[in-house]
Amino acid sequence: MRPVTAVAGAALLLAACAACADFAVQPLPPLPDSVVAQPSFAEHIAPVLEARCSTAACHNTSTQRMDLVLSAPRAYDELVPEGSCAEASTLPPPDGCSVLAPGRALVQPGNADASWLVKMISPDSVEARHGTYLMPLGREPLTPAQIANIVTWITQGAPRN
Repeated sequence: MRPVTAVAGAALLLAACAACADFAVQPLPPLPDSVVAQPSFAEHIAPVLEARCSTAACHNTSTQRMDLVLSAPRAYDELVPEGSCAEASTLPPPDGCSVLAPGRALVQPGNADASWLVKMISPDSVEARHGTYLMPLGREPLTPAQIANIVTWITQGAPRN
């Protein structure tokens, strides 16, 4: 086997790049980032969760960090409990109950202040997060408008809309 010279290596790299030209990555559509009066889960919440939380080996079907999948179509069922998140929840997974804060719902419909999801994405909630890191971990935080829409959606009862 002959060693590849710098010129030959550059030519191979150029050929490889040209061969991939037909497979250009399509940019993702912009995420919702303006405050709306009545946010819809499908239109304003789920796209943010999908793009910001279920990517980067976090809350997707492969990794299921903290037993949580936030990719479509599972996100709603994973976040919103059908029953109570008592200390020893008997709800079957996905149950909408926090692994980090036993007894707390990830989303408590009608009560954003009691919702663990809000604590995890709010930059000013270090104490409320029991010292855990701001989510999404190691990435830019959600924008104030995205957080406001999540809070409003929860306050309005966290409808499956």
